[in-house]
Amino acid sequence: MPGGSNPCLGNELFEQMLYLPSIAFPTLSANASADNTATVNGVLPGDLISWNLQAPPSHLVLDNVYVSAANTLSFRWSTDATGVTGANVAILLAIARSQYSSQGVNVLPNQLV
Repeated sequence: MPGGSNPCLGNELFEQMLYLPSIAFPTLSANASADNTATVNGVLPGDLISWNLQAPPSHLVLDNVYVSAANTLSFRWSTDATGVTGANVAILLAIARSQYSSQGVNVLPNQLV
């Protein structure tokens, strides 16, 4: 539309829920952290990832999840004063993609309009 402004319309292209029934986490000693990755087809750099661990073991924390490359999620795991032995955990994800994110995060608005 001539004279239109996409930021005024909102910039979320879509948001989708995704259930990953078995994501591996590493063995961690007390007060430690480590990263690993998993292939998730369709995710793109710039996607916003929200997560919810389903029945995680005690003392395991998922600090961050982000798209490190196309089709690849990177996970940052940590523990508190007690270590954990590596295994698998189910994760529920919400993946939001903004309009024009394929052009890079620099084209996204940096303020509300």
